[in-house]
Amino acid sequence: MPPAAARCNVVRPALRFALDVPAGWTVRDLGGDVVLECLAPAAQGGPAGAEAPAPEGSGGEGGSSGRRAFRAVIQVTAIGRDGITALGDWADAAIREAGDVQSSLEVVSRADAKLADGRAALLVVLEDRRGVEVMRQRMFLVMTDRFAYALVATGPERRLAALDAEITKCFDSLVVW
Repeated sequence: MPPAAARCNVVRPALRFALDVPAGWTVRDLGGDVVLECLAPAAQGGPAGAEAPAPEGSGGEGGSSGRRAFRAVIQVTAIGRDGITALGDWADAAIREAGDVQSSLEVVSRADAKLADGRAALLVVLEDRRGVEVMRQRMFLVMTDRFAYALVATGPERRLAALDAEITKCFDSLVVW
């Protein structure tokens, strides 16, 4: 494990990654390819109409009005590299798969990025303008010789904007080995 991983507050040696999850976020280990879910604290206050009904399992939460508000969530996916040969090809496949699940998703941006150790990464932003609020996904993709990782922040555009500093710090903290 690299020394930088020891400074992170979430370390998963078996999956060879570590990151700093913002204070106050709820961290849940999951099974399957999505191995970790980090839920942002509930939005406090906010403008009228900030809450919208959320379907079961969507990452929503109950509010005092009995309605549910969408929460911002960061999910970490770690999958074996079998059949994944290039970062760009994997990003293309991830975008296609997201579009198959939610056809109204559009690519807003796609840019080269790097981890702190200089390892190549990609940052892809998708959004869905259909619905009550614009939903946004920020995908940070990186590979090692053993795993392909996706850090994906999802939530209402307004909520992700309010949490931008925390999400960026989390994404910037990612250590893989």
